[in-house]
Amino acid sequence: MLASSLSNALSEIRRKIGKEKVLTEPEDLYAYSLDASTEHKTPPSAVVRAYSEDDVRVVLEVANKRKVPVVPRGSGTSLTGASVPAVPNSILLDLSPMNGIEVCIEDGYVMAEAGATVLQVDQECRKYGFFFPPDPASSRIATIGGALAENAGGLRGAKFGVMKNWVLAMEVIVPGGKKIRIGEPVYKWRWGPDLLSLFIGSEGTLGVITRAWLKIHPLPEKVVRVLGLFDRIENAGKAISEIRRRGYVPMILELLDRETIEIVREVLGYDVPLGEAMVIADIDGPEEAVWRIVKEVRKAMEESGGETTASDDPEEMEQLYLARQGAYAAVTRAYPGVLLEDITVPLSKLMIALRELDKLRKEYGLRMPIFGHAGDGNLHPNICFDPEDPEQVRKAREMFLKTGKLAIELGGAISGEHGIGISKKDLFLEEIKAVRGEGYIELVTQIKELLDPNGIMNPGKLWF
Repeated sequence: MLASSLSNALSEIRRKIGKEKVLTEPEDLYAYSLDASTEHKTPPSAVVRAYSEDDVRVVLEVANKRKVPVVPRGSGTSLTGASVPAVPNSILLDLSPMNGIEVCIEDGYVMAEAGATVLQVDQECRKYGFFFPPDPASSRIATIGGALAENAGGLRGAKFGVMKNWVLAMEVIVPGGKKIRIGEPVYKWRWGPDLLSLFIGSEGTLGVITRAWLKIHPLPEKVVRVLGLFDRIENAGKAISEIRRRGYVPMILELLDRETIEIVREVLGYDVPLGEAMVIADIDGPEEAVWRIVKEVRKAMEESGGETTASDDPEEMEQLYLARQGAYAAVTRAYPGVLLEDITVPLSKLMIALRELDKLRKEYGLRMPIFGHAGDGNLHPNICFDPEDPEQVRKAREMFLKTGKLAIELGGAISGEHGIGISKKDLFLEEIKAVRGEGYIELVTQIKELLDPNGIMNPGKLWF
């Protein structure tokens, strides 16, 4: 019955938007069978490449009528299986061809379609002396639609927050093909309940984001990159907490441990300094103020046990930035199996988290490079293992669960920016139980049933 519904749905979609937009050959589907995680690999039954809002509307109208699952996807950079099918007979809706960008400097926004990459949006804004602050490590290929669906963060999150902090308005298509417009491209508006936040971070389980109007920010007059090297990772954590405690908010405040630095040096060939831990801080602002703040940030690092340098040389700054941005890619090239965690802890508990993670690494005997956006308490422990070794697979899964439970115990969250997807469904329910949030599950389930009564939108993700 399901296969028959899919076949009929695809025939109708081909007739309405063109057969060239529908892919069903195995060699075409393979590229859509996995995301940036190394764990979830399931090919869709078909792919529809959407080139317009009308294409999206047709797919959601037909799929809803035939009760065929739809998985929205940008570039597939999800790290939790959110953009691969979790159930059979699914249509994968590829939004990457929808990549229009329009910058309006006079009104202080950029309009971007779902398939435009975060980097493309940023680069377009820079032509006019502005930039788009959210900066996921995968920004070169991560799309605006996907980044909104996951509420992605990034390296500049310490100062500028996550995607939801930069959205003025969105257009969303819901099951049945109806378009919902939310918000206005102005800096203040009141429409009642804020439905923007309903769809941002929903991981494609409620509808498909097709375009967004996003705030932009003037390029800083001056940026200086500060590097701190530490002989103990706990001291690096102390320095990060101390910088924030003293009232300084760097544009980026990143952490890399020794294992990460070694892998970046070996795999990517970057000649970055080696220590037990590295902290990278970007200080931005007016020329006359930046160096004064740099001095204070260096002082906080040095008083926490670090050795520091500072540079405004573009080449030196770029090498450090690329070293951090490419850390996950380097780890996945060095190890055949990687489970990437995404925990967030209160800044006051950062040193405790780093200490407990080190104990966990030693207890299980697996490599676990740690890096992350430590300025907002978001850590990425990378649990490395051999997928052909059942014992290592068992250990890796146990470490993954214990890392998430550590975040919960410390009053934090199991995900800061990567979302829940398939990987964290069980951990998410543990977090909800720990904070007595069962009412949240009940309410959002009711919203899901209202917007998506046939359950076609990205089933098998979150707790749906």
